[in-house]
Amino acid sequence: MTRDKILESAALEIERNGLTQFRVKRVASVAGISVALLYSYFSDREDLIAATIVHRFRQVLLGQAETFTKPLRNVETTDQFREAISIMIADAQTPERDEGRILRIESISFAHHNLTASAGIAAAKEETSSMIMEIVQPLVDKKLLADGISGVAFARIWYALFFGQISLEGEHALSIENDGWLEALNVLANAMVRS
Repeated sequence: MTRDKILESAALEIERNGLTQFRVKRVASVAGISVALLYSYFSDREDLIAATIVHRFRQVLLGQAETFTKPLRNVETTDQFREAISIMIADAQTPERDEGRILRIESISFAHHNLTASAGIAAAKEETSSMIMEIVQPLVDKKLLADGISGVAFARIWYALFFGQISLEGEHALSIENDGWLEALNVLANAMVRS
């Protein structure tokens, strides 16, 4: 409980002040504990920052995975499957998804330089992929996927679309109007469902 309170306070500190202006005293104050107690949970500032990055990364990743998989639960027919994918496509377009994706990218960037964060992020990815596959496997068992699409392929394609799409603003070679993007996603979705 105290550790989670510290991690939440540290996450707020990072969001407000960034890593360069991160202050352990402010984290302890917001958590309502002493700096000495904080250091009984974390060996130093870098350890706290690494644990915080992993904590927030895990929350974002599992939260997005829950949003991603929720429409797929209890799908029994191809029509229900198509409807579930339509919901997933719509959910992937919300601004909150972009904020979560950006946080993931920033977390991964930090993790490349910190072994604790790197290991924690790898564990969060493993936990998330297992969660997703538990939801996708029944679709395979019910033979709802098109021929040639394995459960892993389906999950990986939608994972990449759902977690990887970041708004690209401005005019450039990858610019596409929203209606065209959604139409392409729906064509792809229909191709993945057994006829």
